[in-house]
Amino acid sequence: MQRIDLDIPGAAYPIFVGHDILGELGPRCRDLALGRQVALVSDEVVAARYLQPAAASLRAAGFEVLEIVYTGGEEAKNLSEAEGIFTQMIAAGFDRGDWVVALGGGVVGDMAGFVASTYLRGVPYVQVPTTIVAQVDSSIGGKTGVNHALGKNLIGTFHQPRLVLADTNALHSLPRRERIAGMAEVVKHGLIRDADLFAFLEEHLEEVVDMALEPETLDWLIGRNVEIKAEVVAADEKEQGLRAILNYGHTIGHAIEAATDYGRYRHGEAIILGLIAAGEIACREGFWPEAERQRQDALLERLGVPGGLAEVEAERILTCAKADKKRVDGQLRFVLGRRIGEVEVVEGITDDTVRAAIAYAQRVSAELNVEAFGEA
Repeated sequence: MQRIDLDIPGAAYPIFVGHDILGELGPRCRDLALGRQVALVSDEVVAARYLQPAAASLRAAGFEVLEIVYTGGEEAKNLSEAEGIFTQMIAAGFDRGDWVVALGGGVVGDMAGFVASTYLRGVPYVQVPTTIVAQVDSSIGGKTGVNHALGKNLIGTFHQPRLVLADTNALHSLPRRERIAGMAEVVKHGLIRDADLFAFLEEHLEEVVDMALEPETLDWLIGRNVEIKAEVVAADEKEQGLRAILNYGHTIGHAIEAATDYGRYRHGEAIILGLIAAGEIACREGFWPEAERQRQDALLERLGVPGGLAEVEAERILTCAKADKKRVDGQLRFVLGRRIGEVEVVEGITDDTVRAAIAYAQRVSAELNVEAFGEA
């Protein structure tokens, strides 16, 4: 098991990565001197497999556990669903000494973290991520939020967890589509920060997607991604500078999610399309050589580019991008590649260039047309 410490002034916390470590949840939380009551929040899919083992570990450590299971999914990541969780906590008499555990993927982590950050103006919470995207990205760094009909994560807070515990065994139970979508963030980390990681993926991508790596190698892969995320967050907690590089592919990716009402593509699938669009902008603006874009797109093609984007109006995607929370003074900011492992945050990209990039991603989506990836 690896321990990676995220050192943020006033909010330092450990991130544990390993296989078969879910049973350590209770003892690790007991070490934090948290309150007696804990709300264990999960969605229906994750709860069926992991809620009882997590609850048992917490109860064995002396905590009283309120199990809260909600529908889950991006469509349910909203204020209405959050209110239902608040209601259960209020009815159970939760006070400021009590706390929350987010057990699940990125959507559950965002939702439960948002609830923790706003209940009684903030109670502690712990992240137990069970998907690739949650383990390598969304559980780390304290971003919480819910969606609005006009955009993704437009309502949210920064609220750092007290602990993150990532059991890589959980990744083996994911459907293939979920593994592919999650790997979009792993590819992104290589593209923005670690050329050696990107080269590892070029050599071993299929083994990773098939979960055919040795347990220790999978632990290393997840741990290395955690290190990248932690390094960036520690340097820029509130996204005033460096942390913006983590949004590579996300400006268009989030817009695609919003333009399709969060129902067509999983987050990682939209990010794959967003990475392709960002690569096109980088080439048009002279930021990186064509050869670098080709390496990126070749790896994404092997991962699986989802089809159907041509059916989404490009102007609708552009409109949703302009509602993105990361815009500054009304200007969109794009993260563009300089070379594999290095990116730059850029403003001043014209609408016509963005339209051209969306059109390019639509063509690639139509040509490769991996429709919904399948569920195997």
